[in-house]
Amino acid sequence: MIDFKESDPYPLLAFDSYTYQEAKDHATLVDDWLGFDCEHAEGSVRPAAGPAPQTWSHLSTQSFQTPYLEIRGILDLLNPKSGEIIVDLGAAYGRMGFVLARHYPLTRFYGFEIESARVQEAQRVMSEHGIDPSSMVTMDLTRPTFKLPVANYYFIFDYGHEQDVRKTLQDLKEVARQHSIEVIARGRLSRALIHSDHPWLSEVNEPRHFAHFSIYRS
Repeated sequence: MIDFKESDPYPLLAFDSYTYQEAKDHATLVDDWLGFDCEHAEGSVRPAAGPAPQTWSHLSTQSFQTPYLEIRGILDLLNPKSGEIIVDLGAAYGRMGFVLARHYPLTRFYGFEIESARVQEAQRVMSEHGIDPSSMVTMDLTRPTFKLPVANYYFIFDYGHEQDVRKTLQDLKEVARQHSIEVIARGRLSRALIHSDHPWLSEVNEPRHFAHFSIYRS
């Protein structure tokens, strides 16, 4: 059991000091404290059918989102500097933005999420906590016309079907032609595709591997 403290809602803890279930339980307390009503928002999310982009509507909100504790730990490893840009690809309710606003307020955050109901709820809660709501954007990353914004860090958390993740990794490759980037991949699919199809990420610089995610640098 991880105690929740309003004075330190996203504590920095060693990854091996808590279980995944404890992290999810803690995230539930944080969501309540922030004022999220995710259940109401999820009522507007329709299940994906056939080749349509994945919405994860069949899972609980704690199952398809990265726990705040893990986000804080990842950001501590990255230590983003003032003015650097962090992009979350498949941001759900924008948890990354809340942790950044508290611990790295001079960075810039953009979260892309396909479901407008989630984006609207994230924007509502961000506004209540003095965070720029325009940092959350409703966007289908699989659209052929979608172009990634230039950033320093990109988070990809197995947000969709294999063909969707392949498309996003190719988009990241195009960005990396212009300047060095760091990609944080969470989940088996993203990491497997990086190692099989993207040596520019997996072989040029030594990746850093952890239980649930890996950090790659072009």
